[in-house]
Amino acid sequence: MSAGYKLVVYSILCLIWSSTWLMIKVGLAGAPPFTAAGIRLIIASFVIFVILHRRRIKLPRSAAFYRLSLFLGTIQMGAAYGLVYWGEQYISSGLAAILFSSMPLLVAILARLFVGESLSPAKVAGILLGVAGVYVIFSDSVALGGPQSVYGITAVLGSVLCTSVSTVTIKKYATEYHPFAAMSLPVFIGGIILAVCGLLFERDRPVDWNYTTIFSILYLAVFGSVIAFGLYFWIIKHIEVTVLSYQTFLLPIIAGVLGWIFLGETVTLRVVIGGSMILAGIALAILTRARIKRHDVAGP
Repeated sequence: MSAGYKLVVYSILCLIWSSTWLMIKVGLAGAPPFTAAGIRLIIASFVIFVILHRRRIKLPRSAAFYRLSLFLGTIQMGAAYGLVYWGEQYISSGLAAILFSSMPLLVAILARLFVGESLSPAKVAGILLGVAGVYVIFSDSVALGGPQSVYGITAVLGSVLCTSVSTVTIKKYATEYHPFAAMSLPVFIGGIILAVCGLLFERDRPVDWNYTTIFSILYLAVFGSVIAFGLYFWIIKHIEVTVLSYQTFLLPIIAGVLGWIFLGETVTLRVVIGGSMILAGIALAILTRARIKRHDVAGP
């Protein structure tokens, strides 16, 4: 598989997941978070099962596949989504973004321990520079929101942990399966978990089924879930999970550009500086790794 093809897939994945922040923001005006996320994933799972049926892709019958699906459905789809949505009730979205930007470092550590990926000083330095860039971008919106902010911080960091563990787990155990087969049951299980949370905690917040809400949920289900997770489960077979996690840094940049184009939001000097730091950090981590590989191939 050519590097150019991988770059195209990676870029499309980053673009789609950057746009989901915009669509979530639009859709939350008409639907509470757990309910909206649950409906999104349930619709997505239905689309995935239709694809499986039409393409005659069979689900593996092994117990290991179903254990993996239950784990990913609970941790990656249910817990990770639920914690980050719940946590943002108590902290600003800017602080949530900064906390979530720690994911590549945690993924790098877990990948070194369980998958055997390299963890060079340059890679760590690049990740830390990326985290600093995210902080610069959101430095004006870091608001704790009172004593309960500890709940929000803990929840978002819990989401980071769930996402990181799930990412490394997929790399280690799910790459042998077809991408749509691997994601089918986790998406469905996660949707059920979030929908139940909506029924339990959001009874007094009915959904306003206007065109904007419907379009937002459908866009997030088809593009943000089916297509994005299909690309995600495919590309994780072909690149390091640490490199894949760098999208956490890229999403604020792309989301800022989309907000500027579609919502008239201002792109400030702080965003430009922070974005430059992020790109420099990614380049430091990836290019140094590429030089090390070439040196290893060439020999001493």
